[in-house]
Amino acid sequence: MPWKPTLTVVSQMTAASHMTVGLAQSILDFVYPPQCLFCERALPSTWRARDRSCQFCEMCRSQFVPPAGNTCHRCGTPLGLYTVSEQGCLACLRESFAFDEVIRLGLYRDELRRACLMAKNSEGALLGRALAGLLVEEHRSLFTPGRFDTIVPVPEHWLKRLGRPHYAAETIAREIAHQLNLRMVTGILAKHRWTPKQARSSKTERRHQQHDSFCTVSGLSLKGQTILLADDILTTGATASEAARVLKRAGASRVIVVVLAVSPPTA
Repeated sequence: MPWKPTLTVVSQMTAASHMTVGLAQSILDFVYPPQCLFCERALPSTWRARDRSCQFCEMCRSQFVPPAGNTCHRCGTPLGLYTVSEQGCLACLRESFAFDEVIRLGLYRDELRRACLMAKNSEGALLGRALAGLLVEEHRSLFTPGRFDTIVPVPEHWLKRLGRPHYAAETIAREIAHQLNLRMVTGILAKHRWTPKQARSSKTERRHQQHDSFCTVSGLSLKGQTILLADDILTTGATASEAARVLKRAGASRVIVVVLAVSPPTA
């Protein structure tokens, strides 16, 4: 009869495997001491007990994550302590966004702005993953099990993907999917029309540029699903809103946008 390992043997094998992995990681940390992915400061030995997806020193973490406060759930804008924003805030009340909510790490300014720009670079994948891990860690209460059915990254036109080893929105989505044990789908939403860079475009120009720039390309049904739509930065909401509109047209009931940063309101 073929030998079948008992539960005790399996447990011992699993424990031995974990010990081997831990020993290998300890050796690696000794040879290459862990350092903050943003400022490159050496991390204390106590950091090793943390989730390795958030490889930041305490100073950088505090700069990326704003103090706890009231936030508009619809656009992510910081609000006064007693401001109610059930239907939106003054910054978004008149906006016809197709998405339903925004979850963000912080505001697109200062050190987080620098980190987001670095995460866009060809060598920014690790930084992007770490920021996404920090986002999940900081907003764990918003990512309750079963709340979302699928996570979809905001796609880029295929010509802009040529020669790029990683695309920030997809890297962020993949890390969040891993953290939440959530299905990630990249083949249902595509950007079929080239759009220019929007950094210098006005809000009206951005809406015009993004109109009808996305389409669905697979037969996957989204009927009744709550979709987590991932991107790196939310500026005016034009891109995310157009992508959400197409996802809802494909059957999604709700689309929640998750980003590393939102642009702060202008005076």
